Amino acid sequence: MLRIFAVISLFVATLVAQAQSSGFLGKKFSVGYGLHASPALIGANAQNQSMIGNAGSAETGVLAFNLIHEGFLDYSISSKWIMGFSVRYYRTVYDNAMLVTQTHTKNYETRDGRPSGYYNINGLTYTLYFKYFGKRYVAPWGRYVMFGPAINTVKTQYSASIMNLDAVVIKNGIYGKDTTVSDFGHKTQMYKGVNLMMGYGRTRIIGKRITLDYGLNMHLFSVLSTLIDLSSENEVSLFSGHEVNSNDYIRYSVKNRIRGVNRVNAFLKIGVLLF
Repeated sequence: MLRIFAVISLFVATLVAQAQSSGFLGKKFSVGYGLHASPALIGANAQNQSMIGNAGSAETGVLAFNLIHEGFLDYSISSKWIMGFSVRYYRTVYDNAMLVTQTHTKNYETRDGRPSGYYNINGLTYTLYFKYFGKRYVAPWGRYVMFGPAINTVKTQYSASIMNLDAVVIKNGIYGKDTTVSDFGHKTQMYKGVNLMMGYGRTRIIGKRITLDYGLNMHLFSVLSTLIDLSSENEVSLFSGHEVNSNDYIRYSVKNRIRGVNRVNAFLKIGVLLF
């Protein structure tokens, strides 16, 4: 009995010692890869597919998902807190659901209002985040909540043969022949914005070296703008109060798609405890 009590006492003392120091068994750094996923309900994924769609060119009625790849580095700064940095990469498209009110010149008038096709989007998101572990856990093991600022950067590209707009020529106030408008600004455009990442998850440690992390995260401003995004695929971008013409079409529509990709995602991460 005394031997069993001594073993239990030693085990409890070890846990207390770990709880009062940062890192698991003295290992404070971990590095790894994560995969984030969410259903492409309204917007299109990288294959221009959407479950429901919103009057754009995406193929609808299919099982479509947004996928985001992540590389991360975590550092245990105490027994309850982890500071981390991550870079997330994704590819998607915008299926041109937003209407164009007019072309960037007054020489044309649009027929349908929606450009055909789609344009490509490559995104990189940089996040500095903090994880806080609950009372019964010691970082990096157990349940946690996380939060931190995120910087979204995107590069868009379109092809005039895929993305164009049916219009009619207007000269001296007289409607003339039909034409195709394929000028939507520079073929390659760059944009950036900020958001606030929040989420929760749970980390399990396998073999004292491998971490398995799963949970949910969201971009707060993207969640708050959900209703606005659903109603802004019309003639006027409600987010800007500006009539969308062909020249600034990408500038206004890309924000809608980026918010959709980053709004809410489930994630699974695998990492390695380094030292």
